[in-house]
Amino acid sequence: MNIWRGILSCLIVLVLSGCAISIDEPDPQTERIEEQTASEQEKTKNVEQVQEEGKTSSNALTQFFEHFFDPSTEDSPDMDVEQAKQLHYLALGDSLTEGVGDEYSQDGYVGRLAGTLQTWSSISEVEIDNRGKRGRRSDQLLKLLEKGHYDEELQQAQFISMTMGGNDVMKVVKKDVFNLKRNAFDAELLAYEERYSKIIASIREKNPTVPLLLIGFYNPFSIVTQEANEFDTIITEWNRMIENIASKDTNACYVSVEDLFDSNEELVYHTDFFHPNAKGYDKMTERIVASMELCDMEQKIKQEIGFEE
Repeated sequence: MNIWRGILSCLIVLVLSGCAISIDEPDPQTERIEEQTASEQEKTKNVEQVQEEGKTSSNALTQFFEHFFDPSTEDSPDMDVEQAKQLHYLALGDSLTEGVGDEYSQDGYVGRLAGTLQTWSSISEVEIDNRGKRGRRSDQLLKLLEKGHYDEELQQAQFISMTMGGNDVMKVVKKDVFNLKRNAFDAELLAYEERYSKIIASIREKNPTVPLLLIGFYNPFSIVTQEANEFDTIITEWNRMIENIASKDTNACYVSVEDLFDSNEELVYHTDFFHPNAKGYDKMTERIVASMELCDMEQKIKQEIGFEE
């Protein structure tokens, strides 16, 4: 670098010196009287000569810079990176959204998904607002929304994900664990569908176009006891309800995860045998990303953050 600076300094001195010499006036003491009466044509010629020499010197300097500092050879900023924008990601839901069971403390699927989103050329940074809370049910979330608790967050959100339903099922289980009946789950499903629909309506009231990721849930009893497998049908029916609601919203995408946790052969459960562990959240995130591709969510998110079609 010092060598190039030296060469550049020398060249600049030479160029500027040449220009100075070409425009110096004659010494008054040695000037002859007849030169004072030189024709205007000769003066014009001298001026044109000086200007031409100045152009030549300037061109030389320009050529030097173009040769050693050619703009076309410099690293040009990536247009996608230059235009990339921040994404405001709001996560609503229960313990799955909170990331309970993630021994690596990466915010469960939310943190992992944010990492994937940030690899998109259209996104420079993902700002996460995780409002997931362990034990939260649909009636509790709906009450918060109706009170305007998340109005500002919903209005600012450019992408929303939600997990909701597991604790609604558990409420039925806890109510009469020793005398469970199918009609109790059927009755609760009707109430759950109404609440879930109102939750989506509340979100849309504050943000009509935000891309919405609706994630289903799984049967946490499948690895505890074989008798619990009767819940498989119940869980499937509840998930179908979520999928049906998502299908009616052009900017929503349903993600099924119940088959990912139907056993623990791949060690996807936390030590509580209820929540996913880090590996479980990895698999959950992979499924989410795959589902988002099928729903063309990347294009929907790009439009939401300001990119035209």
